[in-house]
Amino acid sequence: MKFLIAALALATGAVSAQTLKGVKVDMATAQVGQAVTATVELEATGAPNCGLRVRWGDGAVTERKINSAAEVPFKTTHTYAKPGDYTITADPGRVGGSLGCIGKNATAMVKVSAPPAAAPAAGASAAGKTAAALPTCPEGWKLDAKSVNKKSGAYTCTAKAGTATPDKKPACPGDLTYFENSKKGQMGCRV
Repeated sequence: MKFLIAALALATGAVSAQTLKGVKVDMATAQVGQAVTATVELEATGAPNCGLRVRWGDGAVTERKINSAAEVPFKTTHTYAKPGDYTITADPGRVGGSLGCIGKNATAMVKVSAPPAAAPAAGASAAGKTAAALPTCPEGWKLDAKSVNKKSGAYTCTAKAGTATPDKKPACPGDLTYFENSKKGQMGCRV
């Protein structure tokens, strides 16, 4: 009887083994606000069913349960808010009720730089002072002009209460963080 249980355990493990093989990024260098895509390679035999995490190196984490062969390789994107050298780590781990994939952590590097400075607008004064560009809001949202802080860059976009927030979130400059509250119809960047 013990032999039969051990044989079943081995067969089950062989049928559903998913081994983390590596991670790669679509670009080694990017700019602040530019989407970086990480591709996590898995060797999947049988029906995949495991969890993994992608740690972006700036505190952000993407967790995923891999439940079908169509999800292999797993691709996910992220945008960085600040320049720097970031280590992206894919690691197998329990996600929700799924056991972690098999294998060791895999890493990739990305160097993020600040976007190039904008050229002065035509007709700028000799002192070089130009009006700062106002932030733009997604379609269906309006900029609350009273909320714009010219020093920090903070702003709020408004819409009718209950309006769904957009799938693509704006990248907030500097030390600002993105916020949203669809119940109040607000989103934007704040200190």
